[in-house]
Amino acid sequence: MKICGKVILAGEHAVVYGKMALAASISLGVRVSVVESGGSEKNPIVDKAIKVAGGDEDILLKIESELPIGSGLGSSAAVAAATIKAVREYLGKPINEEELFKLTFECEKIAHGNASGLDPAAVVYGGLIAYTKGQSFERLRIKQPIKLLLLNSGKPDESTKEMIELVAAKQANIVVIDKIAELVKQIREALLNGLEIADLINQNGLFLEELGVVGDRAIELSAQLRQMGASVKIAGAGGVKTGSGMMIVMQDDLTQIKKLLDNKKIDYFETVIGGK
Repeated sequence: MKICGKVILAGEHAVVYGKMALAASISLGVRVSVVESGGSEKNPIVDKAIKVAGGDEDILLKIESELPIGSGLGSSAAVAAATIKAVREYLGKPINEEELFKLTFECEKIAHGNASGLDPAAVVYGGLIAYTKGQSFERLRIKQPIKLLLLNSGKPDESTKEMIELVAAKQANIVVIDKIAELVKQIREALLNGLEIADLINQNGLFLEELGVVGDRAIELSAQLRQMGASVKIAGAGGVKTGSGMMIVMQDDLTQIKKLLDNKKIDYFETVIGGK
């Protein structure tokens, strides 16, 4: 049972405050199956997922993940969703998307505290979605597919919960949150009308740096990529002590960008997103 990960195209952190965010599923994901012996090591999210699915602590799982942990690709939500689905199938009690989202959201709160629900919605429903906390999500069917390069700036030392708290601690950040919220609306309209979004995505990246959720290493790399004509933003909660997680890079020709990343020995992969 595979559940795909996600990338936040725009609106991370703002989504925690009831603003819209845009997220899309990616090809990398998590596979979970119930096994008779030699199961994978469990963690609090997996234990919670087994419990909410109706299983017991004796259930053994095999967990295979292609998603870097803590890098903004929805690893915890994908693990929770895949675990719940695998356990329910093992118990002979299939689960629909609505219930799977609800139970995955319960598990996410362990990892992220004041979770927005964006990650559970993105990994459960897939495709490209516009999501606002506490409201129904919107599936977007866009006119043109979007090519992205995702690079790994390094696993953050902080958890998503800690990064959310960092933003909340600075009152002035609410002004930046409002700017991001307005930008997300513009990106949504551009997507629906087949217009370019690279400049808007780049501006979202700069606003996230202003929020203080991007570390020095990622800021320096972003500046270098922007000098090469690319649009850049982090694709998750971020991190400041070490890495800042996955970053989105957009440019018509990525040849020189790839050469730079290869020389720096930075992991990356390409993906295409669009409506289901």
